[in-house]
Amino acid sequence: MKLLFVTLCVLVAMVSSAPAPQDVQIVEYENNNDGTGNYDFKFALTDGTKQEEKGELKDLQGEDGPVQAVVKTGSYEFTDLDGKVHKVSYTADENGFHPNVES
Repeated sequence: MKLLFVTLCVLVAMVSSAPAPQDVQIVEYENNNDGTGNYDFKFALTDGTKQEEKGELKDLQGEDGPVQAVVKTGSYEFTDLDGKVHKVSYTADENGFHPNVES
């Protein structure tokens, strides 16, 4: 019984010391899609999180002949719990996903 009480006290202490959740809101949002595989979007939140991406339908040469694929470029940004901003730019194409960390 003592173990249960101690465990319960520890859990209550952990929950009460957790940071309060933030009220994060959208401050910017844009989304465009032409219906043929080409699109772009971006958004920004009040906590500093941002993302933008553009996709274009491309004709590529596959192993079995020509293929169509959406080639993507974009970036995302966020702030960690220590206040440090991290930004990643990327491309995703026929050769895979290629991130570039800028933080």
